[in-house]
Amino acid sequence: NASMPEVVMESPLAGIARLGQRVLVVDGKSCALSEVPFVEMLNLRGDANDALFTQTILSVAGLALPTLPNTASIAGQRQLLWLGPNEWLLKLQDSQGDAVESALRTALQGQHTSVVEVGDGNTTLTVKGAAAADLLSRGCPLDLHPRVFPAGALAQTHIAKAGATVLCLEAATSFELTVRRSFADYLFRWLCEAGQ
Repeated sequence: NASMPEVVMESPLAGIARLGQRVLVVDGKSCALSEVPFVEMLNLRGDANDALFTQTILSVAGLALPTLPNTASIAGQRQLLWLGPNEWLLKLQDSQGDAVESALRTALQGQHTSVVEVGDGNTTLTVKGAAAADLLSRGCPLDLHPRVFPAGALAQTHIAKAGATVLCLEAATSFELTVRRSFADYLFRWLCEAGQ
């Protein structure tokens, strides 16, 4: 009876991010770049006008469904990001992804909805500090000034050549980037070079 090899989960940045966060400098100001690996993520699709759908999301995930474009609902270690009129990304950092996914599937069974686990295909980067907006602006076409992109603002965009969903946690100084696994290494290295 041959023993099965042990499966080890690795973040897409295991080779470079295990060195810890990077402190980067832009125009004399600094910021820290780091990865938040293994965030559980669920792509949700449904009708925002369907009371059953919105109530189920609220009761199971504990977050109100954001219905305004480019907004998010945030509570504790959970976020619900608006991606389109009928699409959202639920991010869970509390290790409850499997339970939430199962509860949503059960509650929405028979409804015209979709719940898909997408955490393994994405990762999360954080950029925090006085230079955070300046660093991202070197490769991102968005205006990240607080009057335009305040705390809670959200946008799907690109940074350099990598598609990313950018969430502002604190105006100009704290951002969270959700990026596809295949672009994570490229984007992390690009940000490091942009902040040298």
